[in-house]
Amino acid sequence: MSLILYHFDSCYFCAKVRNVAGELGMEMEMRDIMENPAFRDELMSLAGKTQVPCLAIDGKPMHESDDIVDYLKAHYS
Repeated sequence: MSLILYHFDSCYFCAKVRNVAGELGMEMEMRDIMENPAFRDELMSLAGKTQVPCLAIDGKPMHESDDIVDYLKAHYS
């Protein structure tokens, strides 16, 4: 399964997702949309908006930090 987290460092909701992923010992690709404009464009193409955090699960976007946290806990704890 491919997991990519679109985020940026100063986003509280992104930090919440990153912290849970760290607590679960997960490794996933992190794409900071502020550091790399190409990731922002990629997120727009994928999800139709640039809202973060966005977890791409096998190419399907999931938004909302609580939903992402629930998904990670359900599948990786």
